[in-house]
Amino acid sequence: MKLPAKLGLGALILTAAGWTLVQNRMLSVQRVSVPVKGLPAGFEGKKILHLSDLHKKRYGEGFNNLLNTCAFLEPDLIFFTGDLFSRDETNMAPKLVFMQRLMRIAPVYYIVGNHETDAPDRMTAVNAALEKAGVHVLYNSSETAKLSGDEVMITGTALPASHYRRPKGQSRTPVTAELLRELIGEPDSERVNILLSHDPLPFEAYAEWGADLVFAGHVHGGVIRLPFIGGLLSPERRFFPKYSKGLYRIGGSQMIVSAGLGKFRLMNPSHILLVTLHCE
Repeated sequence: MKLPAKLGLGALILTAAGWTLVQNRMLSVQRVSVPVKGLPAGFEGKKILHLSDLHKKRYGEGFNNLLNTCAFLEPDLIFFTGDLFSRDETNMAPKLVFMQRLMRIAPVYYIVGNHETDAPDRMTAVNAALEKAGVHVLYNSSETAKLSGDEVMITGTALPASHYRRPKGQSRTPVTAELLRELIGEPDSERVNILLSHDPLPFEAYAEWGADLVFAGHVHGGVIRLPFIGGLLSPERRFFPKYSKGLYRIGGSQMIVSAGLGKFRLMNPSHILLVTLHCE
C-alpha cells in the first residue's frame, strides 16, 4: 500500500475511533407522548423521566452532566428500571449518592435488573440504603403514586436470575402471565397499572398480565443500531431483539423501552426518555 493510501486509511480509522468514543459519552433525550386509556385527570400532562442500565458510566464528576440534564427536564416522577451497577462493581457509594441526588429532582421508583440479581448481597444492601434514603424500591411489589389528587398503581418486578441465564442442565425460566401473578399478584382493577420490569422481551406476558403501560430497559438499544433495522444484539447474544428502543403496543398495552446509559454502544447514544402522559 502506498503512503497516501496508508495515511488515508489511518485518518479514517482515527476518525471512526474518535466518533465511537464521542458516541459513548453522549447523552440523548427522546421525548415521547403517550395517551393512556383510563388515565386519571390528575396525571394529564405529567412527565416521567425514564432511566436504565447505568452500569459503570459516570457522566462527569459526581454524575453532574447526567443529573443536570435530568433536572433541566423537570419530571414529575423518575423511573429507574434496573442495572444501576454492574455485577463486578464493589464500591456502591457513588451510586447511592447519585440516587439520593435524583430524589431531589422528583420521586424515584427503582427496580433491580439482572446485574443486581447476580450480586444478591450487594443488591440487598443497596436496596436497604435506597429505601432509607426515600427511594421507592419495588421488589416484586406495588405502590400507588399520587399526583394532583389522583392515583395510579406502580408495580415493579424482580425477575428470577434463571430468566436471564441458563441454569446448568436447564433451560431459561420463561416469563409468563402466570409467573407474574405468582411474583407480583394481580393488577389493580380500579386503577391504571404501570409496570416496571427490566427485560422488555416478554412484552406479551406483561400485556396478558394486565399492564396498561410498561417501562423496561436491559437490551441497551441492541448495542449497535443499524439504519432502518434497529438494534443488532441483545445481552442474551440474540440477534435483532424484537423490542430494543422506543414505544411498542400490543392491544391495550403499551411499552416504553430505554436504550440505557451504560455499556459500549455504536450509532446508539446513551438514552434518557421523557414520557408525557395524556388521557386517551
